[in-house]
Formats: sequence, structure tokens, C-alpha cells
Amino acid sequence: MKLNILLNYYNFCKNCYRIPYKNDILYWLSIIFLKTKIKKIEITISIVEKYYIQQLNKKHFQISKPTNVLSFLEKNNSFEKKLSGEIILCKEIIEYESFLQKRSLNAHWAHMIIHACLHLLKYDHKNIQEACIMQIKEINILNLLGYKNPYY
Repeated sequence: MKLNILLNYYNFCKNCYRIPYKNDILYWLSIIFLKTKIKKIEITISIVEKYYIQQLNKKHFQISKPTNVLSFLEKNNSFEKKLSGEIILCKEIIEYESFLQKRSLNAHWAHMIIHACLHLLKYDHKNIQEACIMQIKEINILNLLGYKNPYY
């Protein structure tokens, strides 16, 4: 089955250095959604600065601190035919985490997008069992993309 992926991609950071290329993201999305039954995927990905993601985190989740990524699933997703969602990524935090974890920046961008997409597919990490299932999915997809396991 051929995937129909519509990607709206925006950079709202002053510095656009070291952000992923749109074609790389499209490839990552094609691998992420390859084995789903979803026929049409519409995703908006925005790269933002810390102050903006903190405002969103406070508004939507009542958490007054910045985070690396947020996912928002649009209402009325059938999951058989169409998935629509939005992913917000914080460039500063992703770069800092990549440095701290001694991982390639591209691998970390891919991991954050995979993580966010799994949330759009209703995966979560609210308890240890859910977290393990989600991490295994992330590791498998990262492996398909040629990236190492980020959890060891």
C-alpha cells in the first residue's frame, strides 16, 4: 500500500542551522507509518524556541517548563483512512540532549519525531508497561533508519 504523506514543515527559530531536511523527515515518516493501515497522513511539524514550547506546555498540559517535543492529534482521526496531527519540536532542547547523550543530532531529531508520531498513534508512557512497549517501537524504527538504541 502506498502512503500519502502531506508534511507541512516550519522553522520558527532565529537560527536554522542544524535542523533536519524536509526530505529526511518525509523518509522517517514513511518508515514510521509503513506498517499501519492509515492511507493518508497529514502532519505539521514546527521547530520552535524554548519560550514558545514552554507556553504551549503550560497552556495544554499545565506544566510550566519547556520540553523537547509536543504532539497534538487532530479530532476525527479514523486511523483506518486518515491521521492528522501536529508535532512541535524545541531546537535548543533537542540539540542540548543530543550533546549530553553523545548522540548524533540527526539520530536525536529522528528519535523525537518517532516518539511524537507514536503518541499520535496513541502510544504512551504513563506507566512502565506502556513505556516499555513504546521504547521497543522506537528502537525498532530507529534501527530500520540505521540509528542506534538511545536507551542503553
